[in-house]
Amino acid sequence: MIGRMDAQFHERIRRSFGRTWRLACVVEDIVDNHGMGGVPSLGAPPADVGLRFDVSIWPLAIITMPPVLTVPDIEYMQACYELVFSSPTRHALIVDTTTIVRVPDATLRKQMKAFEDSRRPIIREKNIGSAIIIQSAVVRGGYTALRWISPQPAPNRAFPNMREAAEWCVQGIEADGQIVPIAGYKLAGLAEHASAG
Repeated sequence: MIGRMDAQFHERIRRSFGRTWRLACVVEDIVDNHGMGGVPSLGAPPADVGLRFDVSIWPLAIITMPPVLTVPDIEYMQACYELVFSSPTRHALIVDTTTIVRVPDATLRKQMKAFEDSRRPIIREKNIGSAIIIQSAVVRGGYTALRWISPQPAPNRAFPNMREAAEWCVQGIEADGQIVPIAGYKLAGLAEHASAG
């Protein structure tokens, strides 16, 4: 049903994150213009949240990190993830870190890691792959090495820019047998696919 959130799910979000995201994060059982159901509908984030979680190119989701990540950003991101995981459609994810000016402190990193670890089975099931944009070649190399040591439940790669990250995600969406929105091809610099599709 359009715009209706399951009461148990809503209560789980409230208990997990200590507040209700009234305007944000509702999964609607709708059919988008690509013929796929379950497009997450993420409303505007609360005023104290700088993180952006965009599903307008579904099944490609894009998270844009704020310059300084805060607890409300993480809570919002986790609530949105829960709803993305509730969608019947598998997704690819881009995390744009190019806007970050201060690395999250150890407490925030631990909170993100704990959430990720607690959701490994659903990530494996629902995530086609995640691309993280890291401009620094040195940091990107360190991230890649870390992922060799601590593998993710779904494919995960670092890229220097949005175009390369989007291209990798688009290839994953295609390999998963899904339709890629025209905007996804354009973001990936693959306009010839957009005009052919």
